[in-house]
Amino acid sequence: MQLTDRIEKRRFVGREFLLWLWFESELFDGTLTTKEHGSFGFWIERQIILTRAKEATRIAGVQPAAAREAKESLLLGKMPEAAAFHISMGNHETTFTLKAERLLVTGLKLPTVLGTTPDAPPVDLSKARRPPPRRKREEVARQEQRESDEAHESFYERMQLTRDFEAVLEALYRDFLTLRLGEAWEGVAVQLRAWAAGEDVDAEAYRAERDRSMGGARRAPARARAAAR
Repeated sequence: MQLTDRIEKRRFVGREFLLWLWFESELFDGTLTTKEHGSFGFWIERQIILTRAKEATRIAGVQPAAAREAKESLLLGKMPEAAAFHISMGNHETTFTLKAERLLVTGLKLPTVLGTTPDAPPVDLSKARRPPPRRKREEVARQEQRESDEAHESFYERMQLTRDFEAVLEALYRDFLTLRLGEAWEGVAVQLRAWAAGEDVDAEAYRAERDRSMGGARRAPARARAAAR
């Protein structure tokens, strides 16, 4: 099978992943859990787009997924194509948009990185008394070194924050694939349909069944890990 054919046959997986994230974030009041990261805040904000063939519903707002049109779109057979998410973990707030069919992350906004250190403020040489040439060169060199050090620290911090974000998203995707490829998915699908129809879903019963299907340790089976790569 050609790569393009394989991609086409699996485009639905990204849409189901977005639907599952939406379902769990609403069912668990904006708090998700992974084995690696424990509990953290996770919810849809700003925008969600649902499509079916050429029909599209775009909902924007503070809580777009809670709008009446969102569930109505699901009942009409539309599936999430893209959604803007917010992750709150410790003191870090991260936002991003996930596009389903290619599992493409856009608009990633990481937590604030290192800024100017309070005890080492930048020196405004234009307002200082003119020092002797040698002292001025030394002061300029120290200022440039501080700026270079801060730039390097900010760069490496952003790299670490990016890796942390990717690890959270990958852990959620592995958990989803474990469910999707396991025997419990049929029951999950029933609860997803009930939730979309506005019926009550027992969150704790769902959690217990989901965790059982993940073997307690929430480790994905080999075929799930392979599909996640």
